[in-house]
Amino acid sequence: MNQREIKKLLNKFNAGKCTDEELQLLQQLMHNIDTDAKTGDNVKALKQPLWERIEKQTIDKGKVRRLNTRWLRVAAAVLVAVCAGLFYSKLATHKNEQIAYQVITAPKGCMKQIMLPDSSTVQLNAGTSLKFPVSFGDTKREVTLINGEAFFDVKHDVKRPFMVHAAKVITQVLGTSFNIKFYKELPDIQVYVNSGKVEVHDQRHTLGFYTPRQQLTYNKQHESFTRQELTADHSLSWMHEELILDNVSFKEITVYLRNRYNVNFKYNEKRLAQQHYSVRFSNNLNIRQVLDILQFIDGRKYKLNGDTVNIK
Repeated sequence: MNQREIKKLLNKFNAGKCTDEELQLLQQLMHNIDTDAKTGDNVKALKQPLWERIEKQTIDKGKVRRLNTRWLRVAAAVLVAVCAGLFYSKLATHKNEQIAYQVITAPKGCMKQIMLPDSSTVQLNAGTSLKFPVSFGDTKREVTLINGEAFFDVKHDVKRPFMVHAAKVITQVLGTSFNIKFYKELPDIQVYVNSGKVEVHDQRHTLGFYTPRQQLTYNKQHESFTRQELTADHSLSWMHEELILDNVSFKEITVYLRNRYNVNFKYNEKRLAQQHYSVRFSNNLNIRQVLDILQFIDGRKYKLNGDTVNIK
């Protein structure tokens, strides 16, 4: 298989759409790592620690599963981590050491919970991508939120600060829980603290320390920020029974619904750009029920054609 075919296969695996034959092919590719003479020893040496990490990862929302003989997920996950140059893996040189990185993505339509190398856990909202090393170093723990929203529950470690990069914003903790919202289509990055203390800064400024129920909103264009004291944890509602959005733009609503229900929106952005909404959606509703609510709120027509919502 060439690189493009492997990328396509891994994309299907990530979406849970691989056939039995394709999953067997992933297993064979896994074995080829050991038998291929062109595979360097330094790459093969990564295999065992990766196996140990994969066994601890949570694959499905809210469930921790031990690997069984149908190790289809394992085959792809190891390929992701050890095949240099593939879509979900990257090998880099840092301080004369090789570091293996992997990217985990929660597909549109479902959330995913993962465990990091230090046993910290991360809940990924639908459509969210997170990059992190196979193992953390001795002095720090760094991950990158590529796009989306994630809730971090960080294991305490005084000697190794935990840092999350989201565009220009860096959130640093020793051990606490917090939520970061960073969608490339939206103008702001938000950091909400659930427990403990969080330090936030960008490339030039310290943006302060934040404690429970405090939220930082950082404007990416102007590099300005505000601090809010929230009376409720609505910023975490996406993980629970009811999605609550307070005074948000229509664009933000469509971003949430696009990732949650895997639909696209077509509408006049200029006409709706200045409008803000406060809405509550049960996470048990289907997309048609949600559209009925929005149609009732603003009086516009919402028509679902396949996976596209047209608004007039």
